[in-house]
Amino acid sequence: MKRKVFFVTNGLPGGGAERVMSVVANYLDDRKYDVSFIMLRKVEEAYELNSGIKRYYREKKRNGDFLGEIKYIHQFEKKNPGAVFISFFTYQSLYTILASIGTKAQVIVSERNDPEKTVSGKKMKLIRDILYGCANCNSVVFQTEGAKSYFNNKIQSKGSIILNPIRNNLPKHSREENNKRIVSIGRLNSQKNYTLLIEAFALFCQRYNDYRLEIYGKGEQEETLKKLTKALGIEDKVIFEGFRNDVHEKISNATMFVMSSDYEGLSNALLEAMAMGMPCISTDSPPGGARMVITDGENGLLVPVGNKKKLTEAMDLIASNMDFAEKMGKKAAKMREMLSEEKICNQWEKLIDSVIFDHKKYIGDMSKNI
Repeated sequence: MKRKVFFVTNGLPGGGAERVMSVVANYLDDRKYDVSFIMLRKVEEAYELNSGIKRYYREKKRNGDFLGEIKYIHQFEKKNPGAVFISFFTYQSLYTILASIGTKAQVIVSERNDPEKTVSGKKMKLIRDILYGCANCNSVVFQTEGAKSYFNNKIQSKGSIILNPIRNNLPKHSREENNKRIVSIGRLNSQKNYTLLIEAFALFCQRYNDYRLEIYGKGEQEETLKKLTKALGIEDKVIFEGFRNDVHEKISNATMFVMSSDYEGLSNALLEAMAMGMPCISTDSPPGGARMVITDGENGLLVPVGNKKKLTEAMDLIASNMDFAEKMGKKAAKMREMLSEEKICNQWEKLIDSVIFDHKKYIGDMSKNI
């Protein structure tokens, strides 16, 4: 009999967590699991799922109807005793745990970002910690040791660290002498702090006037950021590319990749740029995802969060020393093998099976198995 796995999410729009969900789900489907998605919203899907994966959409909904969402998840948990339910987003994780009360469902939740930021207010943080620590939550997956150590010992004891898988078919970086482009990928929101990147790029352009900045992603700050480029007199040098499925092919010959986030779990965009062999710069943001994969000056550059001067200097260092940049890129490319889809998805499979059969066997830092 096939082991049943349900992924609970708002949908599969373009985003790092959604991409990882789709990769893990397709892997499990190939391994003969019975895989389904419970979609709490009906939105345009950016990632493909295998034909054998079922989708269930909650059609009737209204904003703020969290009780309705809990009831909707509960009906699946009640009808599928012993099945594993996985959520990657904090509020959906809390709903999934609450919905499992009175059922025999197994629940795995994953903290994909800085836990200090994923919920607001002391009351919500207390509720989250109570639910993560309760018996209805079987396991908590973290991306960084910093995120795991944020929580109390009870939650840490059921925690595992699993990094993000890197796509198998990523193109390799190929630098072209006259292709002077800085690229960044992510949602256009306050977390990503594109204001910092644009302002640093404006300073960078005072010395390197022939570069352009390409930003891939969508979000609520797009118009505000476009106005900023105009105010700084660089609107002709900053291109907002939107969301693209062929983003890696588009950036494969860029000069460097930059991530300017104020906080970040473990950025898929950063990992993929490194795996391609691209020189990368990242803010050293909490809860420590970037510093888990970047050794400063060896396979990338780390700069303090919010520091425009240091970010400008890092971009200058790469632009002025291509031999140094190429050496960093070659070391970064080792990430491709270390975080292959096969290795990371295998860790997810082991965790799921441990929840079903022998939960304590695989608890711990799975990243050490890489």
